[in-house]
Amino acid sequence: MPGASWPTTPRAFTDTALCPRCFAVLPSSRCAACGLELAVPRAAQLIALSTELVETEQRRRELIDLLWSEQLAAEAEALAQTRAVAPPVHAVVPDAAVADAAGETYAPAATPPFPPSFPSSQTARPAVPAAPAGPPAPAAPRRSGVQVFLLVTGIVLLSVFALFFLTVAYLFATVEVRVVVTALAGLAVFGVAWLLARRRLPATGEGVGVAGAAILIGTLGFIRGAEVFGSAAVSPTLFWGGGLLVLAALLVVLHRLTSLRFARMGSLILMPTGIALGVIGAVAPVDTGLAWWAGLSAAGASTLLMRRLTGRGAGAALVRSLAFTFSTAALIPAALLLPDVPGIPAAAYAVCALVWGAFSARLRRESDAAAAWSNTASVLVGLSVALASAVSVLRESSTGFALWAPGVAASIVATVFVVLARRSTNVAARRTLTWAQGSALVVAAIGLFPSVVIASVHVLGSLVPQYSLWGANPDDPIGVVFEVGAWAAVLGPAITATLGAVAIRFGNLPNAARAIVGGLSALAVLAAASHGGTVFFVLSGYLVVAGACLAVLLFTRRRSAPATQVPAAVALAMATLALVVLSHASAVLWLPTAFAASLLVVATRHAVATGGPARRLVRAALTALAIALILAEATLLAPWLSGMPTGAFVVELVGSSPIDFVGIPGILSSLLLVAAPFLVRRPVDGRATSNTADVRAAAIVALAVATICSIVAFVTTVTSATPATTPPEHVARIVIPLILTVAGIIWQRRTSVAGFVERVVLASLAPLAMASALAAVASLIEPSLALVGDYLGGPVAAILSATAGLLIFARASTGLRAAARIAWQSATALVIVVAVARTATNVGEATWLILLLLAVAPLIVALGAGHPFTSTAPRRHFVIASCILAVAALWQFLVYRGVSDIEPYSLPVAGLLLGIAAASAVFGRPSATPVAGRSTLFAVGLLVALGPSAVPAIIGSPARGAVLLAIAAVLVAAALIAPRVIRAILVRDSVLLVAITILVMVGSAGTVRDAVDSAVDSAVIVPEIWVVPAALALVTTSIVWTRRRALPFRIAQLGVPAAVVIVGLAALVCLVSLPEAYAAVRLVLVSVALAAVSVVAAVRRRVPTDRATWATAISIVVILGIAGLATSAARPFELSTAPLALSLIVSGVVTLHRDAQARSWPHLGIGVIVLLVPSLLADLGSTDLIRVIALGVLSVIVVVAAVALRWQAPLVVGSVVLIAHALAQSWPWIQGLYSAVPWWIWLGVGGIVLIAVAARYEHRVRNLRSFVGSIRALR
Repeated sequence: MPGASWPTTPRAFTDTALCPRCFAVLPSSRCAACGLELAVPRAAQLIALSTELVETEQRRRELIDLLWSEQLAAEAEALAQTRAVAPPVHAVVPDAAVADAAGETYAPAATPPFPPSFPSSQTARPAVPAAPAGPPAPAAPRRSGVQVFLLVTGIVLLSVFALFFLTVAYLFATVEVRVVVTALAGLAVFGVAWLLARRRLPATGEGVGVAGAAILIGTLGFIRGAEVFGSAAVSPTLFWGGGLLVLAALLVVLHRLTSLRFARMGSLILMPTGIALGVIGAVAPVDTGLAWWAGLSAAGASTLLMRRLTGRGAGAALVRSLAFTFSTAALIPAALLLPDVPGIPAAAYAVCALVWGAFSARLRRESDAAAAWSNTASVLVGLSVALASAVSVLRESSTGFALWAPGVAASIVATVFVVLARRSTNVAARRTLTWAQGSALVVAAIGLFPSVVIASVHVLGSLVPQYSLWGANPDDPIGVVFEVGAWAAVLGPAITATLGAVAIRFGNLPNAARAIVGGLSALAVLAAASHGGTVFFVLSGYLVVAGACLAVLLFTRRRSAPATQVPAAVALAMATLALVVLSHASAVLWLPTAFAASLLVVATRHAVATGGPARRLVRAALTALAIALILAEATLLAPWLSGMPTGAFVVELVGSSPIDFVGIPGILSSLLLVAAPFLVRRPVDGRATSNTADVRAAAIVALAVATICSIVAFVTTVTSATPATTPPEHVARIVIPLILTVAGIIWQRRTSVAGFVERVVLASLAPLAMASALAAVASLIEPSLALVGDYLGGPVAAILSATAGLLIFARASTGLRAAARIAWQSATALVIVVAVARTATNVGEATWLILLLLAVAPLIVALGAGHPFTSTAPRRHFVIASCILAVAALWQFLVYRGVSDIEPYSLPVAGLLLGIAAASAVFGRPSATPVAGRSTLFAVGLLVALGPSAVPAIIGSPARGAVLLAIAAVLVAAALIAPRVIRAILVRDSVLLVAITILVMVGSAGTVRDAVDSAVDSAVIVPEIWVVPAALALVTTSIVWTRRRALPFRIAQLGVPAAVVIVGLAALVCLVSLPEAYAAVRLVLVSVALAAVSVVAAVRRRVPTDRATWATAISIVVILGIAGLATSAARPFELSTAPLALSLIVSGVVTLHRDAQARSWPHLGIGVIVLLVPSLLADLGSTDLIRVIALGVLSVIVVVAAVALRWQAPLVVGSVVLIAHALAQSWPWIQGLYSAVPWWIWLGVGGIVLIAVAARYEHRVRNLRSFVGSIRALR
C-alpha cells in the first residue's frame, strides 16, 4: 500500500486499537492521523488477512528454530564420537567458550526481517567455531572396586558373626560369663582404639575409646547390681572406689601405649574420685561426717602428687578444678564430724587450711600461669582458718553467746590476717595473707550479722511507744520489743569495733574501714542506751549519746573526717528521734526533753563543717527541722497546760475540738511568717546574706504549718453546727487566717528579700485565708443565719480579694511578680468557684443577689489589665466569668419566680453578647481583617437569640416554628445583601451560618414530627414542606456565592449538595414512616427530581452543580431506591432502579460526547447493568408479560444503539442480557425437547459437535480472535 508504514512488531497487525495504515491509536472508527475510515465491510477482510500474516510468520520462525536445533544435535553427537576414539593427551582446554558451544543444545534462530523495512526482534548470531578439544588430564588413582567390595563384605559378615555370638552368649550363658564377655568387649574396644591410633585416625580412636570406658563403667555397675564375684561383701562406696582406681590404672596404661587424650583425662578424673570413694567406704563405720571429710580431703590432697597440677593446657586445668572441688567440698562435713568430741572442727579445718596452703605455695612457686588458682587457694586458706575458730566456738556456746561469739572469734582471725598482711615483708606471704583476709572478713561479717540485726531491732524497737500519751512515770520500766540477745546487741558491735580500732592502729586501713568501725561503735552505744530499763534512764542514755555525738561533730568540724562524722551524725539523729518519741510517755519529762531535743538540733547547726558548698543548705535544713519540731510539739502545749488526764489521750482527742491542737502552732507559725521578711538582711551587691537561707527555711516550714492549721480552722468553722463555746476558739479561727493574709500581703511588698516559694505560695493562700477569716467572723456574728456566711464568706471575700490584688499588683508585673499575681488571681477564682458551689447547694430567694455580687469580683480582676477592649492581657477574659455569673443570677431570678417562656432567658443573654460584640467593635482597636473574638461573640449572640426558641418549636409548636423559619429566611436574605465584614465583625458568614442552621434544624425536626404524627393519626399531609425553606436557602446562597465569587468558596460548593441531602433524607423519613401514603408517587417524584439534578450536574460540571453535586444526588437516589425496595413502596421494583439507571446513562452519554478518549465501561456500564440486570433476575421466577416484552425490546434497543455508536459496554451487557433473557424464556421448551428423546442420543450429538469443532478448531480460533478484536475496537 503506498504510504503505508511498517510496525515495530508483528503483533501490531492484529491490534484493533491501532490504525492498520499508520499504526496510530484509533479514537474512533476513523483514524485521526491518516484519515483512514474503517467502518466499511472490507475492514473484516483486512483483519483476517493480518491475522493470517502473523500466523504464517510465526510458523516460519518455528521452522527455522527446528532446523537450528537439529544441526546442533548432529554436531554434538559427532564431537562425542571423536572424543571416544581419540587417545588421551595431557592438555588443558584453552577457552571455556568452546565447552559452552559444545554443550549447547538449543539457540534461537537468527532470521532476517520479514520485509526489508521490518526490524526483527531477534538478531542473527554467527556460530562459534568449535575448537579442538584437548584430551583430559589423567585421573587420580582410585581404590579398586573389588577391593572395596571385599572389604565391605568382610566387615558386614564379621559384624553379623559378632552380633550373633553376643546374642547367643547373653541368652544361654550365666551372669558371670556375661560380665566377663562385657568386660572383654570393653577391652576389645580399647584395642580397636589403639589400632585406630596406630593407623593415624586419632579422632576416631578417641570416640571408640570413650565408648570402651563407658562399657567398663557399666560393667562395674552390673557386677555390683548382680552381686557376683563376692561384691556383696564390700560396701558400695569401697567397691566403686576400688573399681574406679583399677579403671584409672587401665587408662594410664592405655595412654602410655597410644597417647590418646581421653585416656589421660579419664585417669585424671577417676583417680581422685576413686580415692574419695575408697576412703569414705573405709572410714564410714566410724563416723559418717568423718568419712566424708576424710575422703574429700584425701582426694583433694592426692592431686598434689600429680605433675599436671602446675602445668598448662586442659589436663592441668582439669586437675586443678578437681583439686579445688574436692577440697572445697571437704569444708562442709568438717563442721559436722564427731559431734561429741570437742575441738574436732578446729583440727579438721586446720588440716583443710594446711592443704590449701600447700596448694597455694606449690601453684605460686611452680606455675606463673596459675596465679588465679593460687589466689583462690589463699582465699580458701583464710576461709578455713576463720571457720575453724567460728565453728568451734559455735558448737561449744550457748544460745546467747552463739549470737555474737562466733562472729567475734572470726573477727579476731580477720584482724590478725589484716595486721599481718599490712606488716609482712615477704612478698609471697603478704600476697597470701592479703587474699586470705577477704574470706575471713566475710565469715566475720556473717557471724556478726545476728548481733548487728538484734542491735538494730533493739534500737528501732525502743522507738515504738509503749505507753499512751503521758501515761507513765519517770521510774516506770520500759524495754525493747525483742528481748532476746541483749548482750549480743551490745557486745558484738562493741568488741568488733574495738578489734577494728586495733586493726586501724596497726594496719593503717582506709577510710571505709574507719567508717565501718564508727558505725559499729554508734550502733553499740545506741543499743546500750536502749537497755536503760526505766523511762528516765533510757531518755538519759539517749541524751548522753546525743551529747557525745554532738561533741564529736564539734571537735571534727574544722577538718574533713567523713568516716567519723557520718556515723556520729546518724547516731545523733537516732538519739534525737528517740528523745522526741519517748518523751511523750511522761508528762513530767515531756517538755524538758522536747526542749533538749530542740537545743540539740539548733546546736547541730554549729557542728556543720565550715567549708564546702553544702554548708548553707545543711544549716538551713537543720533550721527548718528545729522550727518544725518546735511547732509540732506546740500542738500538745494547750492540752498539757489544761491538765489532760493521762492514759486517756484517745478519748480526749475524740471529744476535743481540733482548734485545741492547731491553735497555738497556727498562731506561732503565722507570726513567724509575718516577722520573717523583716529578719532577712537586705542583699549587698546582689549576694545573699548569711541568714537568708535559714530564715527562708524557717518561713517555708512555718508556711506549711500555718496552711494546715488554717485549713483545720476553716473546716471546723464550716462544719460547726453550734457557736464556739470558748473565746480561744473564736480567736484561733479568726486570727490564724487573718495573720496568714497579712503575711501574704507583706511578702508581696518585701520584694527584695522574698523568694519564689514565699511569694507565689502565699499569694495563692492569702485570698483563701481571707475567705476563711470572713467565714469565721460570720460564724461568730450569727451562726444560725446561713445568709450572713454566704455574703461574708463568698461575695465579700471575693470582692476584697480581687480589690487587694488590684492594689498590690497595680504596676506592670513580670517574672516572679507576674507569677505571684497569677497565683493571687487563681486563688480569687477558687474563692468564687467555692462560693458558687455553696450557693448552688443552698438556693433561696436572695441567691440571685449573691451571684450578682460574685460577678463583680471577676470584673475587678479584668479591670486590672487596663481597657477591657484594647488590652491584650489574658486576664481580661475574666469578664466572661462576670457575664456568666450575671446570666446565672438572671436565670435564678426567673426560675425562682416560675417564668416558663424561653425568650426571657435567652434574649437578654443574646442582647448581652451582641452588646459586647458591638462595644468591642466601637471601642476596640480598628482592624482591617475580621477579629475572631468579635465575630464569635456576634455569632453566638445570634445563635442564643434563635436557638433556644427552636426547642419548643421542634417539640410541638408549629406556629413558633413557622415564625422561626420566616425570621431565619429574612436573615438569609439580609446576609446575602449585607457586606461580609463590618468593623472587623464577620457579619455575613455568621448570619448565614446561624440562619441556615436554624432552617435545617427546625425544618428537619418539623418533617420528622409531622411524619410521625401522620403515621399515628393517619392524616394525609406532606411533611417534606418543612425542609423546602432550608433547601431554597442553601441553593440561593450557593448561586449568589458563585455569582459574587465570594469567600470562602466552599460555601458555594456545598450548598446544592447539602440541599440534596436534606430533601433526600426528608423523603427517606417519609418513606419509612408513611409506607402507605402515596409512597410510590413520593418515591418517583423525588427520585426523578434528584436524577434531574445529577444530569444537570453532569452537563454543567461547575459550581454550584459540580461533581460533588452529581455524586451526592446519585448517592441519595441509591438510598431512596433501597428504602423503596425495603418498604415495598417501589411496585414494580423498576420504580427504584429506573431513575438511577437513567441518570447514570444520561451522565455517561454526556461524558462520552464531551471526551473522545473516554471508554464506555466506566461511564455506561453501571447504568446499563442497573437498567437491565434487575429485570433479568425476575426471569428466574414468575414475572409479568409486560416486563418480559419490555426487557426484550429494551435489550434490543441497547444492542442496536451500541452497534451504531460503537460502544462496547452497552453492546456486551445488552447482548448478554438478551441471550440470557431468550434462554430464560425458552427454557421450558428446551427442557421438553431434552426429555423427548433418550439421554444417550444427546451424547452422540455432543460427540458429533465436538468432532466438528475439532476439525475446524484452528479456523474457529482465528474467527474468535477476529471477533474479540472487533469487540475490543469499540469504545
